[in-house]
Amino acid sequence: MPTPRLVLFTFAAAILAGCGGSRPSTEPAPLGPDGTPIVATWSADTLTLAALDAAYAATDGAVVDTTQTPLARRQDFLERYVDFQLKVLAARQAGYADDSSYVAEVAEYRDQLAGPYFTDRRILDAIIEDLYSKQAEQIAVSHVLFLLSPAERDTAAVYARANALRDSILAGQISFGDAAAQYSEDPSAASNRGDIGWITGGRTVLAFEDAAYDTPVGEVSEPVRTRFGVHLVHPTAREANRPEIRASHILIRTSDEVSVDSARGVIASLRERVLAGEDFAELAQEYSEDPGSGARGGDLGMFGRGRMVPPFEEAAFALQTPGDLSEPVESRFGVHLIQLTEVAERPTYEEAYPELRSLALRLPRSAVRRQAVGREYIDEVGGSYDEALVREAVEQVPSDSLVAFVRAEGFGTYNDQTFATVGDSTYQFSELVPVVSRMRFGPHPAGEVIETFRAYVDEKAVELAISRLEDRDPEFARVFRSYADGVLLFRIAEDSVWTPAKEDTAGLRAYFDAHPGEFRWPERRRAFAFRAASDSLLRAVAADLDAGMSAPEAFRARQAEIDANRIRLDTVFVADSTGSTLDAVLSLQVGDRSEVALERAQRVLYVLDGIEAPRDKTFQEARAEIITRYQDQVEDEWEARLRARYDAETYPERVPAQSSVTLPEPEGAPTVISNGAR
Repeated sequence: MPTPRLVLFTFAAAILAGCGGSRPSTEPAPLGPDGTPIVATWSADTLTLAALDAAYAATDGAVVDTTQTPLARRQDFLERYVDFQLKVLAARQAGYADDSSYVAEVAEYRDQLAGPYFTDRRILDAIIEDLYSKQAEQIAVSHVLFLLSPAERDTAAVYARANALRDSILAGQISFGDAAAQYSEDPSAASNRGDIGWITGGRTVLAFEDAAYDTPVGEVSEPVRTRFGVHLVHPTAREANRPEIRASHILIRTSDEVSVDSARGVIASLRERVLAGEDFAELAQEYSEDPGSGARGGDLGMFGRGRMVPPFEEAAFALQTPGDLSEPVESRFGVHLIQLTEVAERPTYEEAYPELRSLALRLPRSAVRRQAVGREYIDEVGGSYDEALVREAVEQVPSDSLVAFVRAEGFGTYNDQTFATVGDSTYQFSELVPVVSRMRFGPHPAGEVIETFRAYVDEKAVELAISRLEDRDPEFARVFRSYADGVLLFRIAEDSVWTPAKEDTAGLRAYFDAHPGEFRWPERRRAFAFRAASDSLLRAVAADLDAGMSAPEAFRARQAEIDANRIRLDTVFVADSTGSTLDAVLSLQVGDRSEVALERAQRVLYVLDGIEAPRDKTFQEARAEIITRYQDQVEDEWEARLRARYDAETYPERVPAQSSVTLPEPEGAPTVISNGAR
């Protein structure tokens, strides 16, 4: 199905495909209900300048004639837009919108468009904007983790422990590193003293990430709960984030025979030689003991944080300007000399959007945001959720056989009771029976089931919001209406113009006879094209041609290859450059051959057979062109009949070269202001 941008293009192409006339008026321009001049009328409808400007902007310049002046383009758009509206109106009146296949096609498109559109606009875009903003910086962070017992009663005690330790750190009674080493329940804290390195947007869970970005460097956050437990978050550094750099290095490996001091000495010597003007790449090729990068002059390509071992990464990202050299850097591989060669520019929001969207979809925060959007919709349309009733119903189910009980009995006497409403929709306990029956639970299933009830209602609210998207999102309504009208236009044009014109042999012949000399071949070069999968076959053909064989004789000489479909001979005609291997024909003399060339996955060799003088095309040769031009003529006649049927008038003199009104954000699909019922 088409994407929204393709819909706009289809819409633009449709309204710019025909042409129409106008009836200029010298009378003062009457104003429409929106206070702007009326630029067209038909039946009971009027089109105002503001509505025309909105429609013109919606095409996004998809189809424009750049040879026209801005005024001519806008006036031409008026005529074509009116013709488009009349065709759609005719299609609706003819019953095309009631056809079951049309209804099914449009419904399928809506289903495919609405979900992703809603997800992007209401859920993902806010997450993506937050990620993009955060990824401008990176933060070095440490933490203390307190694990949470599954029993809910322990939560307050854990928070109390976290707050007490925070108070001790802030009072200077213990350093954060010592606190992490002694009290953190993160297994790695004993060795790293709580230091988890650098993070940026999307690298950790949202609550932890927000705490890191919201807490000033050197301070300690309030206790933060995540699915891992309760954290104290301590940012230790903050700096601009360079997404990627390019660097080269020279590596001297250490071993039992080569000490660190010896390797450092070699690297220090090479560093001095680079500073004295010697080429880093040449020295890397000669001395580096990294066989992969050494052969490339030490080049490691583009890389971001997290790709290299920590000492190397820190030294590489500390370099600021291409050409800068590091001091000798030790890692588990040996001793390195690093040269920064390139710093990538941060992508714009538009450039980063596709990758960030993929990241956002993978992150748990998208589910959290989706749940929040569901609750926003409930607040908007009204609703209720009886949490006490849900808890009562769930707690009467035996916890040690919860799934088995629900599969057999559902929720007992509660099954037919309503526990939630969203607008005019109601939800009973029985709806959750198949959901709970498929779930797997931990040691405390009641709490998980209660959370499932809440999540179920939130998701139903999202589904209702999507189902009513046209009423709530004017931009979606416009995009969807554009597609639906485009399908109607295609169907009625196919029945009224394209198919009848294509099948009207008498009309096509009459059109051809009425336009003598308009369908002509230019001077063309006629060539034989030998095609085969291998060079060897065509080299044998070339040898036969050079020995004096004609192209057909050289082809027949390869009878075995012909039978095996390993070689083919075609006749081609070339009038001008095509930007392909055919251009080789343009430089040949009659009887000459080209060299063997690569053409996609096969080889080709051309022989110029002759030059054909310009001539008129026969009816059959011109048939495709005739059909196109005859269809245009039939469509012009159809448009004229529609304008007469609906008493359509346009007033191009009321259309300025530039928009004369301030357009609001796109407002819904209808760009025609109706003065009466259709």
